[in-house]
Amino acid sequence: MDIQILDLIQNYANPFFNQFFSVFTRLNDHGELWIVLLMIVGFKNKNKKLVYLGMIAIVLELVLVSGVIKPLIHRPRPYMEFPFELLIKEPSGWSFPSGHAASSFAVAGVLFFKKVPMRWFYIVLAGLMGFSRLYLYVHYPSDVLVGSILGLLIGYFVVKNQYRIINLTYKFLDKCHFTKLS
Repeated sequence: MDIQILDLIQNYANPFFNQFFSVFTRLNDHGELWIVLLMIVGFKNKNKKLVYLGMIAIVLELVLVSGVIKPLIHRPRPYMEFPFELLIKEPSGWSFPSGHAASSFAVAGVLFFKKVPMRWFYIVLAGLMGFSRLYLYVHYPSDVLVGSILGLLIGYFVVKNQYRIINLTYKFLDKCHFTKLS
């Protein structure tokens, strides 16, 4: 069913969407979009801890998805199994789960569960990032779905455990002789 959904999406391909999704997806190749948004939202709300929690979510997502799950599953990307002319540079790594979706939903999840203004906008933006991966034929729908769920779970975990995470960071920084976060 995954490939039928990807093919259905391709029925609506056009030059505008080709350009839009090619550029949009690149904004999150290394989490850049969400890092910038975290900075804007955190400093606008005078909440440095929000920025910190979002960054922790990105790190947890990176370790879990790219460091553990992808190497264990080894799922080839759709264009590898079903020839397709890519609109973007060939991504590295495996397909399952989508790191773009996971990192987007991890940060959007932190913003959502911290109840920041416009929190639904960030969820929609994360969904659009996941969709871009389908449109560009570099992930299966199940990759994006699982990545999205993992990201939300990471965001929820970080928010629910924020005081433990911050205390652990203080202890670590203290042992390393760094000054504490203010």
